[in-house]
Amino acid sequence: MRAGLWTVTALALVAALVSGILLWRNDSSGCSGRETVRVAAEPAIADALTGLADLTAADGSCFDYAIESIAGGYVPELLTRGEGAPELWVADSQSKARRVIAQTRRGSGFVAESLATTPAVVVGTDPGTYPGWVDVLRRPNLQIGSPVSSTAADAPIVGSLAAELSGRLTRADRLAAMAGLADRRNRAVPMADPKSTDESRLMSAGATASVVVTSEQQFMTFKRHYPNSSLISTVPSDGTVLLDYPLVNTAGSDQAADAGVTLLKAARSQAGRKILTGQGFRAPDGTGVGKPVKTLTIDPARVDAAVDEWTAMALPTRTILALDVSTSLRMPAADSTRAALVIDGALGWLRQLPPNTDVGMWIYSLNKGGNGQDWLETVPSRRLGDPVRSWTQRDILDESINRSLKAELGGGRALYDTILAGYKAVLNGYDADYTNTLTIVTDGRDDDLQGPTPATLIDQLKRLADPGRPVRVVVLGVSADVDRATLTTITNVTGGGTSVTADPYGIQGLFAGAVRPRLSPPVNPIGADGK
Repeated sequence: MRAGLWTVTALALVAALVSGILLWRNDSSGCSGRETVRVAAEPAIADALTGLADLTAADGSCFDYAIESIAGGYVPELLTRGEGAPELWVADSQSKARRVIAQTRRGSGFVAESLATTPAVVVGTDPGTYPGWVDVLRRPNLQIGSPVSSTAADAPIVGSLAAELSGRLTRADRLAAMAGLADRRNRAVPMADPKSTDESRLMSAGATASVVVTSEQQFMTFKRHYPNSSLISTVPSDGTVLLDYPLVNTAGSDQAADAGVTLLKAARSQAGRKILTGQGFRAPDGTGVGKPVKTLTIDPARVDAAVDEWTAMALPTRTILALDVSTSLRMPAADSTRAALVIDGALGWLRQLPPNTDVGMWIYSLNKGGNGQDWLETVPSRRLGDPVRSWTQRDILDESINRSLKAELGGGRALYDTILAGYKAVLNGYDADYTNTLTIVTDGRDDDLQGPTPATLIDQLKRLADPGRPVRVVVLGVSADVDRATLTTITNVTGGGTSVTADPYGIQGLFAGAVRPRLSPPVNPIGADGK
């Protein structure tokens, strides 16, 4: 097989996110009608699932399976899209499935806790030996996948948690190692691409001295298609993590449960086991492929908490920075003006962000965009390290911040209208491989008599909210004129937050705290809990 063909089988499907939907139609008789069941599948197991779906015909199944290959980070937005949402989902781990079910409030649990398994491994031309996963975590040249799309990427985190629970590592040391990896990953040159694939990382490891955390199944697939590769795999001495591929009833319906049981029977059959082992998967008990491995067993709640900590550290940010340019920014503050202090704070904020942060910029005041529009995009969203002609996106934003807060000041403050418009813009461009936020800077209260009231704005934010596509609003208030209480109520609805300083000398610190804002789960949007 040519190397490029591999990307349409298993590994690089993550990069494409969704490769398409394959309808597997059974020709069995004795059914009063055919029922098509939509199945979302992790890319690594999608090919095997199509084979299992074909096998169900031999058992007289009345189901056709529409199998959609999609990376796990994009499943939440599929589950909340309404019509056409997947009824079954094969995740790559029970941990990921639990978190997505809790996030989206969809589904009725597992049809099967495991269809197949594969252990996490460390791969390189000379991957070395490791007593435990924390030693892997500390490797300066470690490559791992996105924290929202790859359970294999969580293996160093979960393994390090096991070391902490056994007393071989302190919590402080574990968190420090995680923070170091997150910083190295986000500041890597070339930039760490959140949509990179196992194939691209393994290809890189073959050409460099880096090591990659992936699954045994993905590594076996790579070696089949690149048999001359010098890469080898290993696991830490104290054990490894199993990806266990549960089958989840995301529709919560009896039909989905019956269709899931039919697929499970196919997976448990002799022919089904042959399909799965042929794709490099082990049985649920860890047998059937490769050498026996020691596996780590940890309380699921502890695992979920550690992975949540890691996601908060490692997930890059995607935000629109919306700067208030109303007349009041000309007011004196300390030995300068509000506008000048905001420039200094915003530029300091910008300098601290890693190059894979995705930032666009708006300015706002009454009718700033013309024809009744109160906001104006000055810089389209791009990653800070992306080239823009002879500059980078960071350079473009630097120039726009300086120019806008000097040359664009004037008019009243259309704060609530801009929050609503910005929220919609971030939601429409939602990217699951990032933390998606709207960052609003203001020096006072809303002045727009034609805009929404706080109550109307909160109601509209609740109606727009999609638990599968969480967007947080973060407000930075730079004067005592800011209505902290009202803005806190508004931002809390989104899981964001409001920070205000009345001290002009505190503006720099205000922006510094916004580099990694503390985010919370949003409140239930209207209708999200079925009420």
